[in-house]
Amino acid sequence: MVNADSVPDTHADETTPETLDDASDSKGKEFDRRTGLGFVVVWSSDEPEYLGAWLPVALGDGRGARILGRGPARADDEHPRLALFHQRPGHNELLPPLASEGVSRSQLLCKPLAPDLLEVTNLGRRRLAVNGVTQERHEVRPGDVLEIGSRLTLLCTMRPQRLGGAAASPGQVFGQADAHGLVGESPAVWQLRSEVAFAAGRGGHVLILGATGTGKELVAQAVHARSGRPGPLVSRNAATLPESLVDAELFGNPKGYPNPGVPEREGLVGAAHRGTLFLDEFADLPSAAQAHILRVLDAGEYQRLGETRQRRSDFRLIAATNRPEAALRPDLLARFDFRIRVPDLTARREDIPLILRHLFTVIAGDEPTLRERYTLPGGSPRLAHGFVSRLLCHPFDANVRDLRHLLWRALAQSSGDILEWPELAHSPASDAAGEALPRTEIQRALDANNGSLEKTWRALGLANRYALRRLIAKYSLTVARRSGGTGRD
Repeated sequence: MVNADSVPDTHADETTPETLDDASDSKGKEFDRRTGLGFVVVWSSDEPEYLGAWLPVALGDGRGARILGRGPARADDEHPRLALFHQRPGHNELLPPLASEGVSRSQLLCKPLAPDLLEVTNLGRRRLAVNGVTQERHEVRPGDVLEIGSRLTLLCTMRPQRLGGAAASPGQVFGQADAHGLVGESPAVWQLRSEVAFAAGRGGHVLILGATGTGKELVAQAVHARSGRPGPLVSRNAATLPESLVDAELFGNPKGYPNPGVPEREGLVGAAHRGTLFLDEFADLPSAAQAHILRVLDAGEYQRLGETRQRRSDFRLIAATNRPEAALRPDLLARFDFRIRVPDLTARREDIPLILRHLFTVIAGDEPTLRERYTLPGGSPRLAHGFVSRLLCHPFDANVRDLRHLLWRALAQSSGDILEWPELAHSPASDAAGEALPRTEIQRALDANNGSLEKTWRALGLANRYALRRLIAKYSLTVARRSGGTGRD
């Protein structure tokens, strides 16, 4: 493996240069801003070490046609070959070429048509399916899922040529959970790690924003762990604080106050001295309680209920909420120096198979029978053909919580040694509406919109393009574009 700062041109040469970008600092900074279209390996049953690897096809300045296939370049190759990378902030690690017999030597011809559009032509023996539909030639855009045979699945996406932000921790294995439990190699999750690192080393209070199931508590734990504060991390769900006892829970009270027999409470603020107080569901605090903590956030000063003397706590508040910032009092919102937004799974779909593998590993660690039954060499679960394609098109309203639920249902319902796509207990209303659409109506809408998924899902009133893709796969519909039209989504 070779560290490479830019995308290589591995054409007609079986040797890999030690340095693939000798640009000056100013040129390197310019390259950092360039984005390119390509593929992320979202499943490989034969070579699981490539899960999450990046296959750049075209940069912003455009490139000619390239071949995706098995094995290294040869002198008689007609086109350059795509190279695989582990992409991390600051460097791209060049990987050996694909070696799986599940991919032909010349499998796909990939030709850039526009900055966000590729034409792929199937040259190999393996079947090509795009969004679940068999194709010989197709135009693909970011978000499209390509299956090559039954053993390799790719996600088309845009990425910067080089990732910026905080570097990976020493010993952090590609594709595995980091020291704080965060899983993912997408630009979105590396941006999140960078924001965590920036906020952690500074003293201001932190507000973590994100939908349910995105990992806000993991982010809070990471900020505390990286802060160097010697005190504890004290955690509480603010929604569980009874309104009549909020002040006592936060600030404490002496023994016997307000009634005889009441035990002494140290209070969450006092318990977090020299450490961090994490309050989840923070926006659920009553407005009056929000007002009461303004002073302690400014100066660390507070009073226990029933006491007149001032106390001090050197603590840092990390608050999390899945509600809009407007749900907080403006004067309280102003006390947060740092605001970290945790992305939904829809913003980092290439991480979903990595998270699925991590969840399976955790479950299988406690379930030897499941581990022996479903684990491939390398630790990945053995998945049925089409599982990952459907997974990437699935709506995860509760994010990782939904993904964990889906995995458990697959484990419960699969009868052999392969995890089958499960029958889910319920589906969102938008899915139900889509399922009610006749096959002929969906096909007419596709034809009327020249195969544009973007125009079609809107015309049909579906929730998003992923809902349309599920229907295309279910009914084996034809997505055809007339000559002369781009059919852009």
